[in-house]
Parts: sequence; C-alpha cells; structure tokens
Amino acid sequence: MNGLGRRYAWPIAITALLIVGWAAAAPPVRDAVSRLPVTGAHLVRPLGYIAIAPLSDTLDAMSLLSVPQLIAFTVSLILAFAAWRLIRLRGAKADRWCEFCAALRAFLVYALLVIFAAVLPRPMAALRMDDENLVIFDIHSHTNYSHDARATFTVEANRAWHRDAGFDVAYITDHRCFDGAAEGERGNPKRAGDGTVLLSGIELPPDQIHVIELEPPDAAAPDGLLERWCVRAKAGRPLSTPPVRIQTIPEDLNRIPLGPAGGLGAIELVDGAPRGIAQAQRDRRTLLSISAMHRLAVVAGSNNHGWGRTAVAWNVMHVHQWRLQSPDSVGAQIEMRIRAERAQAVQVVERRSPDGATLLGLVLTLPAVIVNLMRTISPAERIAWLAWTWALVLVATVMPARRRG
Repeated sequence: MNGLGRRYAWPIAITALLIVGWAAAAPPVRDAVSRLPVTGAHLVRPLGYIAIAPLSDTLDAMSLLSVPQLIAFTVSLILAFAAWRLIRLRGAKADRWCEFCAALRAFLVYALLVIFAAVLPRPMAALRMDDENLVIFDIHSHTNYSHDARATFTVEANRAWHRDAGFDVAYITDHRCFDGAAEGERGNPKRAGDGTVLLSGIELPPDQIHVIELEPPDAAAPDGLLERWCVRAKAGRPLSTPPVRIQTIPEDLNRIPLGPAGGLGAIELVDGAPRGIAQAQRDRRTLLSISAMHRLAVVAGSNNHGWGRTAVAWNVMHVHQWRLQSPDSVGAQIEMRIRAERAQAVQVVERRSPDGATLLGLVLTLPAVIVNLMRTISPAERIAWLAWTWALVLVATVMPARRRG
C-alpha cells in the first residue's frame, strides 16, 4: 500500500463503520432489568456534545466500563498500536528512538483521554421521558462534604451535574453527615418542576455495610451535630417514619442485612462507580434474585463523587403532576412508593454498554466498545464524526504540501 493508500485507509474504515453501525442501529438506553428498549425514553445530546462528538462519545464509552474492562481496553489498545507500528515498518529496520517517541506520544494522548474523562468540563448526554408525570431521580450521590469526594464538587456543582444528566431529583447521601443535603434543600425551587431538586439522605459507614438511608436531617438537632454525626436516632429521638434503607454496591453480598431485621427497601442493580459497574456485571443474576426473593426494589445510583461527566443509569417513577408539587412532597412520594410497592415502584433505565462479566467479554472489550458506540450514536453524531474524520484528512494532506511549497 502506497502512502496515499495508507492516508485514506483509516478515514475510509471509520466511514464504513459509521454506515454499518447506522444500518444496525440500537437505542442508546434500555431497561436495566429486562434489557429491552424503553418506550418514551430518549438520550438527548446538546449541541455542544454533538459538535465534539468523537471526543464526547469516546469519553462516555470509557466512563461506562468497569475496572477490569478498562484494563482490557488499555491492553488491547497497546497491542493494536504495536501491530500498527509493525505493519508500518513492513520488515524495515526500526529506528528505536523514533519508535520510542511514537509510543510516548500515543501514551500521552491516551493518558490525556483518561484524565479528560474524569475531570474535563464538557456537555453531557441526558435522559428525557415523553411522559411528564415520570420523575427521573438518583438515590446515591455525594458532595465535597464527603471525605472521598472531589474538593471542588460543591452542593451546587452536584445539582448542576444532575441537571445536565437529565435528573429531576437527586438524593445527596454524603458519608456520615447531612451538611451537603441540608445546604442543597435550602437551595431548592419552591416547585419541583422549576429546577433540579436535591433531597436528603446519608451513607452509613463501612461497619453498616454501605447502606444508604433516605431521610431528612433533624432540624431540631443541636448546633454542630450536623458536622459530626447526624443520624437522628443518634440524638435519642425516634423517627416518625422509618427511613428508606437501600443496599449499595460494591459490597460482599453474603454480608448484606436481608430479612425483616435488615429493613432494606431496595438494592442497587446499577452503580456508576467503576467498581460498582464491575459487580453489577458480575453479580447481576444474584442481585436480581435477592430482589425477587426479598421483595426489594432495584434501583440505580450514580455514586458520583465529582468525577466524570457521564450518567450510567437513571431511576424513573410515575408521580402524578410532580412538577407542581413541593420538593418535600415529591421526595415523600418517592420514598413512600419504594417502601410500599418495592419492585413495582421504580424502573431503572441504563446506558447500553458491553458486558465484561466473562473472560471472553473482557478479551473483546475494545471491539465491543467500538461496535456499541457505532450502533448507538445519533444521526447528528454520525455527521459530526464524518466531518471531523475527513477534516483531519484534509489537514494532513494540505499541510505537507504547503511545507514542500
């Protein structure tokens, strides 16, 4: 293959993938339990997201992977790069310094992608539902009041993240304290439909097996209690209504408090942290079995600590005319229905992503990511991909010609 052929090989390959992917297109979101398409659910990408679609889609795809998948993805890229360099040499003697520099450049580009996926401020894909009586909510998120959250992830940054991802309601469940939740509730709109609502919860410490409780802070607690340990029972006052208790992942499923004594109302089927994604893939059948056996609702939690701009899944519940109600009223109905209806109360809508639960799935992570991406992007994103691909070819063609001239 001559130089011209090599130059046009990769844009032609990308164009072909985009066309084939369009022919085999699949919805980008699905029901997390049945894994079937969800009627009336749409993944909306803002104009800024579409304008940089190759970057947006790639960073989202990486953010949807578990830790083992990320490792397999990285190893596959290294092997693909090595194969490409060998093919490019075609038996010629390699210049070690040139090969080292090429490998270093590739490593730096990939490292920047990983860093960008975690910290880059960028437009987000958001879930939208056709039925206006469906409220989209998150039951597990953090702010910088949690010791392990990003220092800049303030309460209002948490609100903005959830707004950009399409959430109407988000529970702040910081570790051991209600400070962030109390601050978030003070900034809520009067009507739930006028902006993203933040409600109150707490994540209990590891000796409580990573259970979160959805409950308001105690307004009668003495000053300073919120900053130390603020579950209302610690102040010696009984709860008028028991909090909704939700088991999160990752966790040792043999240790979770099942049965009436545990008081669980729900269990996470999807968790947005990479380790949570890994357990959700590995133990999916077990989680669904626990839910069915003990009549628990299955829910999704972003488990967001301020890193990344990708929502993995959303909880959806029917609450009649919730937009006209107060935030506290909407929260009370969400909690009441989880407590009373359990599995019938919530539908979990998740982003479609390759499964890495098996060894074969891990080995095929890179091609599976590419296939999934090409099948689930929108027509507008395909146009953006084509535009960027052929624009880069044009730049690569024109610049050497100008230097020679």
